[in-house]
Amino acid sequence: MTRAATVLALATLALALSACDSKVGGTPQAAGTSSSSAPTTKPSGATGDNPFGDMKPCTTLDQALNGQGYPASVPTTADAARSCTTEKKTGDDSIRVSLSLHAGQTINENIADPSKASTGTVNDRPAVQEREPIGAKGQCSVGMEVKPKSRALVAVTLGVGTTDQACTDVNDISTKVEPLLPK
Repeated sequence: MTRAATVLALATLALALSACDSKVGGTPQAAGTSSSSAPTTKPSGATGDNPFGDMKPCTTLDQALNGQGYPASVPTTADAARSCTTEKKTGDDSIRVSLSLHAGQTINENIADPSKASTGTVNDRPAVQEREPIGAKGQCSVGMEVKPKSRALVAVTLGVGTTDQACTDVNDISTKVEPLLPK
């Protein structure tokens, strides 16, 4: 199968899985139901407004990417307590994957360009996919709802790949992260 055919097949599958089809309304603002394999209880340490409790983003990301050739994830420089990232080389390209656990932020917050965002689901969990969330080509993110009023944000950035490929990749990875999230 050619690369173009593979990309097309994966894009079709990702679209079917995420069902992102409607635009997100609103304006950008400052930061301020699930699959059967998902955990059925809150993580230990979960409290009122923080459903994540002592859940570790690096452990969760590593578990979701297990067996895919990624090195162990590391805390991000900007938000080490809530976010982790990992990167692997793929031929002439690289793929960077990040996971952030945002207690108190909804899936509709911090949408830089609402015209590039669409709502849908990941394994029946409400989600928003945003193309080029910081204006960079080859980047895509998916925010998944975690109640109360919280989200898990998965982002993919490709070194030289297209935004379409980044969205295909982030949709695939999101389906692996979602079952690891609190209900």
